Amino acid sequence: MVNRGNRLRHVMWIVLAGVVVLLAALIVAIAMDVQISTAASATILAACGVISAALVVGSRALAQQQAGTDQQIESGPVTDPSAGNLSNWMFLADSYVERGEFESAERIYRRAADAGHGPAMARLGEVLYELGRDDEAAYYRDRARELGG
Repeated sequence: MVNRGNRLRHVMWIVLAGVVVLLAALIVAIAMDVQISTAASATILAACGVISAALVVGSRALAQQQAGTDQQIESGPVTDPSAGNLSNWMFLADSYVERGEFESAERIYRRAADAGHGPAMARLGEVLYELGRDDEAAYYRDRARELGG
């Protein structure tokens, strides 16, 4: 799903690529001793500067618009003040699991599970099974089922 923020980000990258192409063309022309008027060079550089400034302002506005979107948690009551980091924790822990680093994944999943995040509890249960701690794994899997995670 492409939302408005992602579309704006894509447009900004395309415009930035255009600026890079313009500057590269100017550098190549200068290196090849192509005669370019001072006015044309100044116009190209000014356009690049204005576009770059607009990109910086646009990216800051986009960052402010999207601030706090990671804090929407769908399962379970979350009272931890760092709840906005839950999606980051899950991503990090998932990457540890993919690499087979179950102890590291356990620490991160446990942190999210302690914050009341149901999917983290379910994944913590899976990691604990991998580590051979079946009783503790069953406990977290049951808690996740109760929360619907």
